[in-house]
Amino acid sequence: MSEKLNQLKKLLGEVSDIGRAASVLGWDQQVNIPPKGHEARGQQLATLSKIAQEKFITDEVGGLIEDLKSELNGADNDDAAMIRVASRNYDKAKRVPPSFIAEQAVVSSKAFEAWMEARSKSDFSIFQPHLEKVVELVRKYVSFFPPADHPYDTLLDDYEPGMKTADVKAIFDPLRPKQVELIKAITSAKQVKADFLFKKYNEKKLIDFGVDVITKYGYDWSRGRQDKAPHPFETTFSVDDVRITTRFEDDNPTATLFSTMHEAGHALYEQGVNPAYERTPLASGTSLAVHESQSRMWENLVGRSLPFWEHFYPSFKKTFSSQLDGVGVKAFYKAINKVEPSLIRVNADEATYNLHIMLRLELEIAMVEGS
Repeated sequence: MSEKLNQLKKLLGEVSDIGRAASVLGWDQQVNIPPKGHEARGQQLATLSKIAQEKFITDEVGGLIEDLKSELNGADNDDAAMIRVASRNYDKAKRVPPSFIAEQAVVSSKAFEAWMEARSKSDFSIFQPHLEKVVELVRKYVSFFPPADHPYDTLLDDYEPGMKTADVKAIFDPLRPKQVELIKAITSAKQVKADFLFKKYNEKKLIDFGVDVITKYGYDWSRGRQDKAPHPFETTFSVDDVRITTRFEDDNPTATLFSTMHEAGHALYEQGVNPAYERTPLASGTSLAVHESQSRMWENLVGRSLPFWEHFYPSFKKTFSSQLDGVGVKAFYKAINKVEPSLIRVNADEATYNLHIMLRLELEIAMVEGS
């Protein structure tokens, strides 16, 4: 390994360390922080984010990347891949002032605090001014980059490298009317019985069942943990520290079960990263879509399948015998796959979930455009 490659890996490792430390603070903010701790946490996240940005966009890092691009030109190995990803990240980061990164961290922290309050009170007006500020900063972020075919392209590229807004619309536009017609046909037909899913379920027993399931999936508890959060998420601090959260609704057991399975899917992907990629730009998912393919595979293709419940239902029914008295495995299987429009994306069935994503795209595009 060349001296320049060693030096670049050292610098990128330090940037990664700072970013991971910020992630620990972000995880704590959603899991453990006391109510009055959000303002200080926003400042702490701002400081770390700013330091990481400043450390990454130095001329030294840029020079090493350029030299190594020439040195590894045409190579097909992990080092060449790391340089390719680092170069792309560097070119984008160089356009964004560290002061903006810090401001965004503070605004996001305040917005999260307001969102939690608004959610608990069902009062959007609490969150609205914070959302407006977030959108304002998103538009400012877009302005740092050369004009694209559509301003949303710049944002999309952060999560799906190279993908354009037009590409997504070309997929969604022909699917949407067919999806709507499918849902209309299903919801107009005779509905399956699902009232037993909306009885009171014991929190500890439900969470313990989910733990048993994802343990059998292969989630490595020596390299992870699960906590509760207002909105489920997975976060990675290292290949050997991949954490998940879930949420609990006492009259909706599938909200807990499927969020646990979903986040475990993300975590299995992260726990499967090659340890050699640790502290480099390769130590994360290829793209958000690939990441979601893993989480939704475990949640839906596995977790909502009949073979899965033929295996797990006997123990689930034994645990919740009063709620599931007289309910067979096939009736349960049909109930958890019931198609029913709802306002909450993370609770949506497989058919209506897609419309949530399509609508979300339209809303985000409209906000970026200011329309």
